[in-house]
Amino acid sequence: MRKLVGNTDIEDSLQRLDRLTQEEARMASAELLKVTHGVDDRVRDVDGRVQDVHVGVHAVGNKVQDVSNNVQDVDNRVQGIGSDVNVISCDVRDANRSLSL
Repeated sequence: MRKLVGNTDIEDSLQRLDRLTQEEARMASAELLKVTHGVDDRVRDVDGRVQDVHVGVHAVGNKVQDVSNNVQDVDNRVQGIGSDVNVISCDVRDANRSLSL
């Protein structure tokens, strides 16, 4: 009978060890899930910041395009003024020739 009692104690101990091992595995899984969610939140935060930077770069690109358009407008105006100066210069030459005659 003593042998049966000893086996029961061993079986009980093994069952308790099995329950503790399962509990430890559940706790490790829960901790891993918690860490995974933390990483996921950080990745989303980084993604949001990248999107913000993208929007900012796009806005800067638009401003650069606006500056480029303004420079082109100024260039066109300068060319127009140059043409006007050439016309005036021709008019002055013609006037000088008329006075010389």
